[in-house]
Amino acid sequence: MRKHHITHRIIEQLPTMVAYVDRDRLFRYVNTSYAGFFDLTPQEMLGKPLTDVLSEESYQRIKPNHDHIFATGEKMEFSDSVTFRNGRKSFLDIRYLPEIDEQDKVTGIYVLVEDVSDYYASVDVMRTIHEVIHKRGRRIDPASIDELLKVGVEYLGVDIGTASSIQNGTYTIEWVQTAKMDFSAGTQLPLATTYCSVVLEANHLIYTNDASKDSRFKEHASYQTYGLETYIGTPLIINDQVWGILGFARKSKRAEPFTELEIEMVRMMGTALETVITEQKVRSDLIRQRDDMALIAYTDALTGLKNRSAGMEILEQSLVRQHGGQGFVVSVIDFDHFKTINDTYGHDIGDKVLIAGSEAMSAAVRSSDSVVRVGGEEFMVVTCLC
Repeated sequence: MRKHHITHRIIEQLPTMVAYVDRDRLFRYVNTSYAGFFDLTPQEMLGKPLTDVLSEESYQRIKPNHDHIFATGEKMEFSDSVTFRNGRKSFLDIRYLPEIDEQDKVTGIYVLVEDVSDYYASVDVMRTIHEVIHKRGRRIDPASIDELLKVGVEYLGVDIGTASSIQNGTYTIEWVQTAKMDFSAGTQLPLATTYCSVVLEANHLIYTNDASKDSRFKEHASYQTYGLETYIGTPLIINDQVWGILGFARKSKRAEPFTELEIEMVRMMGTALETVITEQKVRSDLIRQRDDMALIAYTDALTGLKNRSAGMEILEQSLVRQHGGQGFVVSVIDFDHFKTINDTYGHDIGDKVLIAGSEAMSAAVRSSDSVVRVGGEEFMVVTCLC
């Protein structure tokens, strides 16, 4: 017993959670770290069964390990997700060290526990970030941002996550994940009334867990308006310019301040969002350029009407619709004596005549009809009989 007393005094100084469980699965020793993990004191746990703190499902999962150690005296190490009676879940690294008496009988088990929930949560977040960005084979999908925000809200334990753009003093929520606050995508607010304005002023990631006492927030319009106690936000930089802000917030204080790991995770999410937004912008630019080129290819430069190539496609489409019972009329129009106009007044005046004629024809037809400049002073009008 004296030996145990000395051993326990040494263990008490360790940050590692340590407990001793006898063959009846009763706690016979717990150090302060172990008891504190359950928000209890060592005295409150002594003599109590494991099932007082573990859920029935978790206990039944680890019970075979205990039975094996008591039967064989073998050491054991493993990692597992454990659910407690209060509903909390943690990921733990666990080592079992059997105590064996002079008759080689296992009298109890020393349980050494490390709570690695934060580590595994960060690994899961990093894995999710990687999957969100890469799993679609680089296919641009704005839904990726919704996924990242959801991961951030759950990982940080906050009420809301937003990715917002900033333009001309207006803050626009582009993406949002929240079940507890009344904000939706598309919401616009004056930038000066938002927490994001504080991030912009700092020009780097900032955070607070007690805005009411933080000099950057307590007198600011954002805190006066919304009263959010917890906030972390980082600028989103696109093409060397501030595009917007990635932010997470909570109405109340968190139990613990943001850790360095959580702060780094927000930075990583910001980088991931910048990647998605940049690639989405590049794709939008390419689509717009493609559409512009297509418009140019099918538009007459002088009059702005559809050109001969576009006219041929319109005729083909009209013929297809005719087979379905929808008729059409083709009118061919030629400006008489146009060469005389060019020879007498010059080509600039001739161009003005063509433009004026084109505008007159366009104004005279319906939106479902098409006016085409076939070439020179020749035009075609395709009228739909619908």
